[in-house]
Amino acid sequence: MINKKFKTGIIALFFWLTLVFNLWSDDTSSAPAMNTYNRAVQLYESKNWDAAKDYFHQYLAEYSDTPLYVTCLYYLAYCYHQLGDKQQAILLYHKVIDQAKGGDAFWADMAQKRIEEVLGNSG
Repeated sequence: MINKKFKTGIIALFFWLTLVFNLWSDDTSSAPAMNTYNRAVQLYESKNWDAAKDYFHQYLAEYSDTPLYVTCLYYLAYCYHQLGDKQQAILLYHKVIDQAKGGDAFWADMAQKRIEEVLGNSG
């Protein structure tokens, strides 16, 4: 059962992503980055974890200085999590925690919860 805090977090996430997209989309030089990000998210949402993973890797390699870097890092970790690579998922979740600053604190909290989930399920 999804608790109220999780639902609120998801709503906040979509609000934040919409805000970032709208602010960022005004910069035409970021179109290739947004195309890569949008493709990765489409694949993620369709649970095509392996293909989404590849696009998130591409995004992170090419656009490391963007506002969506930590978000993509979290999504990449979740792809590995879903693909059963718990070690890589935990490594990336820790990287999210290390890199999340200010407005990205939400991702650090989510990553910590996912680490606990992975460790709890590996017992």
